[in-house]
Amino acid sequence: MVYTQYEFSYDQYHSRVNDIYRVYKSDKGNFYKGTNKYAVVPTPLVPAMKDDFSEVEDFFRIETYGNAVVRVGTEVFLEPSIHAVDPSIFEILDLELLAGSPSEIGKGNNGAALSESLAMKYFGKIDVVGEVIKYKDQYPFQVTGVFKDMPKNSHFVLDLTINLEGILGATERRMDNWNNSNFYAYVLLAPGTDAGKLQGRLPELRAKYANDPINEEGQESTYYLQNLSDVHFTSEVNFDIAPNADAQSLYIYIGIAFMILLIAAINYVNLATARSVNKTKEVGIRKVIGAHKWSLIKQFLLESSVLVFTALAIAVLVLIMVLPAFSSFIDKEITINFSSLDFWIPLLGLGVLMTLLSGIYPATMLAKFKPITALKGSRTGPKGSALFRNILVVFQFTVSCALILGASVLTKQLNFIQNMDTGYVRDQVLVVGVRDRGIRGQLDVFKNELRKISGVKYVSSSNSLPNNISSNSTVNWVGKKEDERVVLYTNTADYDFVDLYDLEIVEGRNFDPTITSDETAVLINESAVKALGWENPIGMQMMRWWGDTGRVVGVLKDFHAHSVHLEIEPIQIYQKSGQFNVSIRIEGDQVEETIAAIESTYQSFEPLYPFDYNFFDDIFDRAYLSEIKAAELANWFTGLAILIACLGLYGLASHKVQHRIKEVGVRKVLGASISRILILLTKDFGLLLIVSFLIAAPIAYFVMNNWLDGFAYHTSINLITFLLALIVMMLVAGSTVGYQTYKAAVKNPVDALREE
Repeated sequence: MVYTQYEFSYDQYHSRVNDIYRVYKSDKGNFYKGTNKYAVVPTPLVPAMKDDFSEVEDFFRIETYGNAVVRVGTEVFLEPSIHAVDPSIFEILDLELLAGSPSEIGKGNNGAALSESLAMKYFGKIDVVGEVIKYKDQYPFQVTGVFKDMPKNSHFVLDLTINLEGILGATERRMDNWNNSNFYAYVLLAPGTDAGKLQGRLPELRAKYANDPINEEGQESTYYLQNLSDVHFTSEVNFDIAPNADAQSLYIYIGIAFMILLIAAINYVNLATARSVNKTKEVGIRKVIGAHKWSLIKQFLLESSVLVFTALAIAVLVLIMVLPAFSSFIDKEITINFSSLDFWIPLLGLGVLMTLLSGIYPATMLAKFKPITALKGSRTGPKGSALFRNILVVFQFTVSCALILGASVLTKQLNFIQNMDTGYVRDQVLVVGVRDRGIRGQLDVFKNELRKISGVKYVSSSNSLPNNISSNSTVNWVGKKEDERVVLYTNTADYDFVDLYDLEIVEGRNFDPTITSDETAVLINESAVKALGWENPIGMQMMRWWGDTGRVVGVLKDFHAHSVHLEIEPIQIYQKSGQFNVSIRIEGDQVEETIAAIESTYQSFEPLYPFDYNFFDDIFDRAYLSEIKAAELANWFTGLAILIACLGLYGLASHKVQHRIKEVGVRKVLGASISRILILLTKDFGLLLIVSFLIAAPIAYFVMNNWLDGFAYHTSINLITFLLALIVMMLVAGSTVGYQTYKAAVKNPVDALREE
């Protein structure tokens, strides 16, 4: 409940959240990683909206810069995220200023604003207006404001902001370029504005203001308005400002949590109805002395409520203890606001609901006992109570079986991803990001120095890593027809890239540094050959990004350049030293010494940016972090559901054995073996388990098969998966029931019959 409340609270703290909209776009025919929707739009779009539409009160734009250095005096800091913004953001959003004012922040184009934490980090105090910081140790900005740290339940969190127009001017970038979509854009609409109608008028802006009207034969952009409160749950939009949540997964977690609560409630109902025969005399006496049906129902509901609210109090204490670990697991800072009604009202509502779910049937059933029957001490419960208990047990184990099957498929898919042949090596590869233009200017020298280090096998520089080739564009080649349009994902890499990542060449050859013409050579993959429709690709000439022509020298076997959610895309690799990543494949056992030598070499070339590296297999795994966490949560949910169901089954089995203990004694006196007694007492539970499995199996298959359809490459759900789940449930249930039944089976029949 706390987690889902946190997720659904994103951006709700802004006073005008209902009037703030994010503008995003879709490009006709321009698909990237499975979708043609993009979170970034042209710079002049929202200013044009304000000029043309009276419904738009104001706007702000954001451009993000990652992992850039900031100089403060003599110190240099590496900041993971810097935002260039319009100063109007401080008037539209509810950002509390601790120093400075919105009007001061908006003065000039060289202003910067810091969060409270960052001001303390840089200067050790809050009142730092007038201080100067240098972005990239190159562009000076004067601090014009300090704002309180933004709540973490924001779809973007600002720490350091610099003036957008100021940095664009300093880097000589145009503000009126409709072809450059690098900016996140937000508008503040007048209260009561129909956003849908306004969205319908957006296409006219580009045609009116752009110097290059839309080419109907090429891309065509469509713009959309999305309320700020909905952004956090956006999916299938490229280049979003931050990772978003999956609303569907949240609803699934809520559903599973509710099912687990139902299992717990069913335990109470089953045990209460099973033990009802022990309370018949109490009910009979109360009715004889004048107790009414409703007074009895209220009494038994009160007993249920005491148990439920005691359990809730214990649950809150447990929550307080485990919340830090859970927050660390999901990488979010979740806290409990005990002074907020948003916490207590749902909690009390849950208590009332669980009281009714768990208590209403046992209370009603007990209140229906007739006084004469009750006072006779009848050992049989009300008619139909046993059938009802069996139905509830079937429901419990249906949920448990379904969760086991779901967790099994999740784990199996993750193992499939980890062990699949991606087409490149992932082990023993170190990746160093190249952030500064200085080191890029001497990249070849840097790589040669790295090659001299003992333990370094290959060194290569590339724009993209093989698991995330991020650039795509329409390609041209010699002999292309006018009506042909093919989009290829493009990487630039040097001569050693193929050998370092062990990419397989199925036709032609690799880049060869001894061949002069290979300075402009091109490699393409098998999917690119199909997309281009070439029968003999070797020797074909491609137009490269820089205006030169490159000859195709080899065809690579298809490899997974993106998530396995997507089909393998057509790819081309230009021979040219990439500018953003240096990959280093190491060998031998002296890994720490090799990394230390690499760091020393790096620092001799780059004294400003700190040495930062990642292993490529970790980078690969992070691409599937959501699936990994989902599998872990599913395992925890499954374990909890099974534990609760087995606790109820244990109590129910104990009561059933106690109820039939004299029957067991008689049978043993008549010569029944221990095995026969065990079968007698457990066969009913075994039958219920089989029925549960038969119900759960098709449900789990349908749900998990649909989930697997979200992967272009996935494992299969086979009979073994179902058999293993059934075996697990049989072992768990068997050990739960077996302990009680075995004790009854080996008990001396004289002890069982003595009371007679």
